[in-house]
Amino acid sequence: MNCPRCQQAEMAFDWTLGTMRCPRCDFRLYETPSPAQPGAGRATVPPDPALKDQPPIPFPMPPGLDMDALPEHLSDYAKVRLRGRLHSAMWALARGNPAEIRRALQAVLEISEDHADTWLCLASLAEDAAEQRRCLEHVIAIQPGHPQAMHLLAELDGDLAPDPPPADQRRLEPGQLAGQQMACPRCGGNLAYDPGTRTVACRFCGYRVLDAATLPRTDTHTTLLTGNLRRKHEAQPWNIGERWLRCAECGAISTLSRATLTTTCRFCQSHQIITESVGHRFEQPDLIVPFAITQAAAQAAVQDYLRSGIRWLTRFFADAIARIELHSSYLAYWVFDADMVVNWSWSKHSAHGQHPVLLSDVPFFAGDALPARLLAQIEPFDLRRGVDYDPRLLAAHPARLYDLDLPEASLKVRQRLTREACRQAAPSLRARRPSGYGTDDDPGSLRLNAYTQFLTYRLALLPVWVGQLVEEDGDTRQVLVNGQTGRVTQGRLQKARR
Repeated sequence: MNCPRCQQAEMAFDWTLGTMRCPRCDFRLYETPSPAQPGAGRATVPPDPALKDQPPIPFPMPPGLDMDALPEHLSDYAKVRLRGRLHSAMWALARGNPAEIRRALQAVLEISEDHADTWLCLASLAEDAAEQRRCLEHVIAIQPGHPQAMHLLAELDGDLAPDPPPADQRRLEPGQLAGQQMACPRCGGNLAYDPGTRTVACRFCGYRVLDAATLPRTDTHTTLLTGNLRRKHEAQPWNIGERWLRCAECGAISTLSRATLTTTCRFCQSHQIITESVGHRFEQPDLIVPFAITQAAAQAAVQDYLRSGIRWLTRFFADAIARIELHSSYLAYWVFDADMVVNWSWSKHSAHGQHPVLLSDVPFFAGDALPARLLAQIEPFDLRRGVDYDPRLLAAHPARLYDLDLPEASLKVRQRLTREACRQAAPSLRARRPSGYGTDDDPGSLRLNAYTQFLTYRLALLPVWVGQLVEEDGDTRQVLVNGQTGRVTQGRLQKARR
């Protein structure tokens, strides 16, 4: 996991300090300075008796609680207790029982009253306007300028009317999709992406629309529980079956498969990006890693791959390659960061304990169209070169939506996280083998197992050239090229039907 302060180095466990430490800026996890208590001296405004007779402003309960917004004045022990009660409150939110939610939130406030999301949830459960105002004022006191709390307080005071629904929203027929056109703002021409310069420019007038080097990188992470709650409350089921796209330029309607995110109108050739389906929504990517390898460079990388390794040694027994077919595609990956705990022990010694490991940017393919074995062979991707998702980067390369939903992916990735945590912990644990043993004595084998303590995720689009090697007799092999690094792998031989 990158350092939360400088974002320039990986956090590593310091044995002398007994905590995770950044080697670049010396930031130490859970050892931040303790400023004055934010709640000290906070003025308490008595509730307005007239508001007790007014109903509260209805608004949807927040889908989750910010597990990282812990008051800095708390001790490490108090932070651990607060995080545990926040977890209990999150599970109560997931079950949806208002009385249980209220009890769990009150338990959080017993540890600290300086957690804004807790007060916001209580405001949504308030029985009258007076109680709701008191909860919202706590939110403002903790986070001055909180937009939702200020908006609700203005509605309680009668200074702001509820937001009206959009008046000119275009109605779509069932099964149709809204589309966003990708066109040059100067001449209306189609846009193209150049991997060499990492820019999007017009094919006709050359106007530069976007430079990937200038795009922001917010590095937002969502906890697994928060993500599941958000999906439950916002109702984001996955589209299954055929869908329709109405071209924003010429009005033509095209049929799309369920796995298509970008397409070109077959009538006016304008490039379209699907944004939303009526009654069905998919989760928008958080991150995109732009292509850095052109098609010519990918072809050259495959040729170099065929001239090396096993393929070169077996060239006399294999048929010659007639052609190489490659197509670019952004593939959807769930990318996980995990706070892992590795339990260790020795088979012939009583020494045992726990070792913390922070894993960052662990990708897990969110589809089923490609073999996981081949995709693992073209890793890694450098996600630090990624930027916040911008649909204009899909001007030249299509993208596939995810087939594997978040809950299923979070279960399947556990095995990989466990293996990776044990692999990272093993060298330092072996270097600190139990003392008192000489060359003739051996504490035995190191036994490791790990579990996930905390998990966050992002949805990323990663660049891959997907294609096949076609031999002279018609046999084929699937081939993948990492669109960022040029790393190549090939699949098993598929015999042609004769």
